[in-house]
Amino acid sequence: MKNRYTLGILLIVLLLLPNLYEDADSRFESWSKNLLCPVCQGETIFDSPSEYADDMRSILREQIDKNLSDDEIYTYWVSRFGERIITNPQNRNFEIILIPLILSIFFIAIFIKKVLK
Repeated sequence: MKNRYTLGILLIVLLLLPNLYEDADSRFESWSKNLLCPVCQGETIFDSPSEYADDMRSILREQIDKNLSDDEIYTYWVSRFGERIITNPQNRNFEIILIPLILSIFFIAIFIKKVLK
């Protein structure tokens, strides 16, 4: 009985292990597809053939090799180029989601109050 439980736990750990580990190459690819090239029109540094994008890729590779966190990498690039350097900046701006949500709840509450009178 103990062997079955041990085998089951070992199997679960082995199945979940690849999901827990993210290698540097996949992290680099993810970040390079998330950063826009300031020289090219609408291209990420992953796709850009410019020398400027090559320099940006080498800086990004150094940051990942130094094990900087995603927040530190994000802060570095945004402090130099602004929010427009990130292809998907709205996931960091909670007010973009909260303000319409709060306003919707407020107007729904007023609507329900008027309908119930």
